[in-house]
Amino acid sequence: MAPRRSVSAVLRDFSNEIERLKKIDEDNQSRLSSSLGRPSRGSLTKAQVSLITENLFFSAYGAYESLIEDVFLLYTMEKKPLHGCKPKSYLKPNNFDHAANLIKSSMPFLDWTSTDVVIKRAELYLKDGYPIKDVITGNQAVLKDLKRIRNHIAHNSRESTGKYLTVLRNNLATVPVKSPKVGEYLLMIDRHNRPDYYFMTYINHIERIGKLLCG
Repeated sequence: MAPRRSVSAVLRDFSNEIERLKKIDEDNQSRLSSSLGRPSRGSLTKAQVSLITENLFFSAYGAYESLIEDVFLLYTMEKKPLHGCKPKSYLKPNNFDHAANLIKSSMPFLDWTSTDVVIKRAELYLKDGYPIKDVITGNQAVLKDLKRIRNHIAHNSRESTGKYLTVLRNNLATVPVKSPKVGEYLLMIDRHNRPDYYFMTYINHIERIGKLLCG
């Protein structure tokens, strides 16, 4: 694991990655073919854009996972968020990697996708869970939807399908008889946030929550 020196450096890398993904999406949207016939050279079919959008979402979620892990470990080292007070850590690591090893202990990996796990981890290692707990608690609903979508892209299993259908029921006025693939859903207009489509809504949530975690 590459050591991080500051919360600001973590946020800078995260913001650059989110901006990169947004630009790719913007380019894909501009290349989306509106023709019913053969697509023109350089254009993309809706199926191609749908598949790319799934990958963009997966990458954006991965950027969130990296950010929350990095800032959490920095907070256990009592590094200050961008704004606010210095956190009080119950862990006394020697450095960034030592913090990761202490928290990981005998576990094969650290889960940063479960809101319940992250909240409990924050309460265990940081006084009052600050500054992680309040951000995660206040955004549990959207974070759970993000995880459900991410897991269905990754696994496409019976279990992930059931949880993905929960996302569709929560967000679509009427769920089609044939459920849309994740990429197709992400390209649908968000009826609560017109004219954005769901991918834009979700990547904006990821960006907003990432910034909040950095203070």
